[in-house]
Amino acid sequence: METTTERPLRVCHQCGLLTPNTVLRCLECGALPPEVEQERRERQRAASFVEAVFFRRSPVSYVLIGINLVMFLLTAVAGGSTDPDVLTAFGACNQKLIANGEVWRLVVPMFLHIGVVHLVVNMYALWVLGPQLESLYGSARFTLLYILSGIGGFVASYFFAHPASIGAGASGALFGMFGALLVFVYKYRHEIPPSVRVTMQRGVWLTLAINLIITFSIPFISRSGHLGGLITGIGLALFIPYSPPYEQKTPLVWRICQLMLVAAVAASFGAMFWHYQGERPSLARFLAGSNLFPENKVINQFAEACNEGERVYRLILRQLETDQPVPTELRNASVTVRQRLKQLRPFNDGATRLVTTLHNLLEAQAATFDQPTPRPIIEQMREGLAAYEREQQRWITEEGARYGLQFVPSTDPDANAGEKE
Repeated sequence: METTTERPLRVCHQCGLLTPNTVLRCLECGALPPEVEQERRERQRAASFVEAVFFRRSPVSYVLIGINLVMFLLTAVAGGSTDPDVLTAFGACNQKLIANGEVWRLVVPMFLHIGVVHLVVNMYALWVLGPQLESLYGSARFTLLYILSGIGGFVASYFFAHPASIGAGASGALFGMFGALLVFVYKYRHEIPPSVRVTMQRGVWLTLAINLIITFSIPFISRSGHLGGLITGIGLALFIPYSPPYEQKTPLVWRICQLMLVAAVAASFGAMFWHYQGERPSLARFLAGSNLFPENKVINQFAEACNEGERVYRLILRQLETDQPVPTELRNASVTVRQRLKQLRPFNDGATRLVTTLHNLLEAQAATFDQPTPRPIIEQMREGLAAYEREQQRWITEEGARYGLQFVPSTDPDANAGEKE
C-alpha cells in the first residue's frame, strides 16, 4: 500500500529556489506559479477583449430603433398599424405589387410593425442584440448585416409566403443578427478568450433556439421571412470580417458600402412616400384609439356604416313618399353604403344580424328605384326601418353598450345618425 504526501516545498520556475507551497509568490523573486500566471493572463486577456470590443459606441442600433418608432407612429395616425390597407400604403411586402415593379417593398417593411406587441418585442430584441453586434463589427459593417438580412427575409417571403399575405417587421433582420453572432463565435474562436467564447456560444444557441420554436409554433409568423433573414446573416458573416480590438479606424471599403446601402434605403422610403395612397395622417385618428386597439377600429367602422345606411335609407324613402325620382347621387350613395356593409368585419353575432338586416332593407329599396312605388310598399319600408331600429336599440342595451355604443333614435329624415358611437 502506497501513501502520498504533498511536498511542503516547490521549486520556483523563475529563480530555482525553494518556496513553501503555502505561499503563493516566491519568497525570493516574487514570481507566481505557472498555472496561476496563466490564469491571470487569461483573465486580463478576457477583460481587455471585452473592454476593447463591447464598450464601443453603437449609434446605428439606436437610430434604427428611432426609425421604427417613427414609422409606427405614422401608421398609427394614418388609421392603425394593424390595418392591412394602412400597412400596404406604407410599403408592406406585397407579392403582387412587388411583381409590378415596387421593389422598394423589399426594404421598407423591415421598419413597419403590426401592432404594439409586435413593435415592443422586436425593438427590445434590437435594443439588446444590436449594440452587441455593432460593437463586434463596427457601425459600417453592422449596417450591412442588418439591412441586407432584412432584405433577405423579405425576398424569401416574396418567393415562399402565401401570395395574398402582406409582410412587415424587423424579424428577418433580427434573425440575421442571430446568424452573424453564431458565425462569429465559431469563425473567430481562436481570437476570443475561452471564457467569453463559452458564454457567447451558450447565449446565442439558447436565444436562437427559443426564437425558432416561437417561429414554428405561432401560425401567423412568417417562417420564410425569419429563415431567409437567418440564412442571409450567416452568409454575410462568413465573409464580412469583424472589427478586432486593435482596429482604430474602419476600412474605407466598408464605409463606402454603408453609404451606398443607406442611399438605397433612403430611395426606398422616397418611393414609398411618392406612391403613398393611404389615408392622410390625422391626430384625431390617433386620439380615437382605433390605431392602437384593432377592435376599436372595427366597432367604429360598424357604427359609421350603419349610421350612413340609415341616413341614405331615410332620404330615399322621403323621395319615394313624394313621388319624386331618386337622384343619381342618392342611388350611388345606396350602392356605396351597401358595399361598406358587406365589407364589415364581424365582431359580434348581434351586430352581424343588424348589418344583414340593414343591407337587405337597402337592397329591397333599391329594387323600387325605376318603377312606381305603391303606398303599401312605402309603408312596408317604414315598418322595416322601425323594426330594424327596435332591434338595434335592444342589441345596444343588452350587448352594444360594452363596446361604447349608445342608441339615439332618429325620426327626422335629415337627422344625422352619427351620434350612435
